[in-house]
Amino acid sequence: METPTPDYVFKLVFLGDTGVGKTSLVQRYVYDSLPMEIGSTIGAMLHVKVIERHGLLYKLVIWDLGGQDAFSQLREQYCSQASGAFFVFDRTRPDTLEHIDDWLEALYTAAGKVPVVMIENKIDLESVVNPQRVMEVAESKVDRLIQTSATQNKNVDLAFTGLLEVIRQFRSERELS
Repeated sequence: METPTPDYVFKLVFLGDTGVGKTSLVQRYVYDSLPMEIGSTIGAMLHVKVIERHGLLYKLVIWDLGGQDAFSQLREQYCSQASGAFFVFDRTRPDTLEHIDDWLEALYTAAGKVPVVMIENKIDLESVVNPQRVMEVAESKVDRLIQTSATQNKNVDLAFTGLLEVIRQFRSERELS
């Protein structure tokens, strides 16, 4: 059986420090599972998911980038031609939020100004990040903030549909100007 041609193909990249839950979010969304042992991503992993939304078919090409500094030279290469991005931070590790500028700089250098959804991950755990700081960063640097838990499968689908909405809005605004 032949797969229908998608109306849109979007390259989505996951950005954020090692251990923030990028791979868990991708695994939960793409495969609806969460392996017991997920090691650190080495380099990047590519995943594809085709979804239907509002009568349109989307092919999502999802890049899960390793968060280690050793891979920082590869970030721009993986971010090239991205349609949008997720910046993920771990609410139990405040430093992971503070590295947003490094990640966004690599993204924007490679892909230009593209939509970004910031994910506050691990909402099943107690936060040690100042909520006001989270809002300040979200309002000044990204298009949307979504709180998720890959472990409990909370708002994972919402994060992806949220980014799709932002990308569609961004593209239609660019077409009008």
